[in-house]
Amino acid sequence: MKGKNFENLWVTVAILIAGLLAASSCEKNNPEENDEDLVRNLPRLEVSILGSISHSTYTKDQSGAVSFNRFPATVTEFKQVRDQIGGEPHGAVALQLMAYEMYRRNRDRGEECIQLNNTVNNVTSATSRLKELFGDDAYYARPYQIAAFLKGATWDNGYSPSRPYTVEVIVSEQHPYGYSDDYQNDMVFLHVLTQGKPSGLELLYVLKTMRPGEPGEGKYFIVQNSPGLYSQVREISFSTPFQGLD
Repeated sequence: MKGKNFENLWVTVAILIAGLLAASSCEKNNPEENDEDLVRNLPRLEVSILGSISHSTYTKDQSGAVSFNRFPATVTEFKQVRDQIGGEPHGAVALQLMAYEMYRRNRDRGEECIQLNNTVNNVTSATSRLKELFGDDAYYARPYQIAAFLKGATWDNGYSPSRPYTVEVIVSEQHPYGYSDDYQNDMVFLHVLTQGKPSGLELLYVLKTMRPGEPGEGKYFIVQNSPGLYSQVREISFSTPFQGLD
């Protein structure tokens, strides 16, 4: 009987250990776990949006900018920022860069934010390319990809942007607004400025939509396409290594 009891004890212990390991795994994979711990020692996230870009009427030379002191650390913070700037076209551009940088740091949190700021069709194409940009392949990897779209960041200064971080956006001269039958609203074509590309800018398509299954529910601008954001920026100078972003 003693031997049987001892065996039962080991079975119980094994079950308890398995349960603890499973709980630990779930905690690591849940992007909303431990939000307070993630932000406890960080400065208060401050975001400001400047300029006006029409939601429905193409107006040449319109521009806007978004400045922030650090990137969101959690999905909750990302949603708070979206409430502040997501109702404007250039706000969606800044949110896209934030979501991509968050993806570099944590795949689960980043992908959830990408889903909040993109049409359903754009999520998979974006994340598949980001895996290359933020992977281990020395040829494809660009951990400084998002830094290259921030004001003051250049390839020869290791993409060290000015602070507070600033995203500068202008309406596209080549692409007047166009109505989308699929999304039943106007598509706004914007350029985000960068010194990481020879052109000095990259194109994004943003819009508001009430289309079922899409995020935003007509309240926030979301990104329909942004291939320029994940095409490789110029490689940094070896003499000025990338120092990272806060």
